Amino acid sequence: MTTKAQPLTPPQVAEFLRQVALTRDQEADCGTCLQHIGEFAEKKLTGTELDAALLSIEHHLSLCPECTEEYEALKKILEAHQ
Repeated sequence: MTTKAQPLTPPQVAEFLRQVALTRDQEADCGTCLQHIGEFAEKKLTGTELDAALLSIEHHLSLCPECTEEYEALKKILEAHQ
């Protein structure tokens, strides 16, 4: 039995369009993000300027809830040990 695809809701369409608008020609993927998330978190906590590579991590985090969850958990751990 084949199921019919459900149409997207207006909020789903709006989120899709938001994500497309934020897309860049070259972006960090989840693997790259997770490789650099420790350095990113440390620099964010200390207020250190981010280089281009870490700015791509910041951009990825604005789009990826899974990596953002990892970042938030790491940030809590780092904050607890300051």
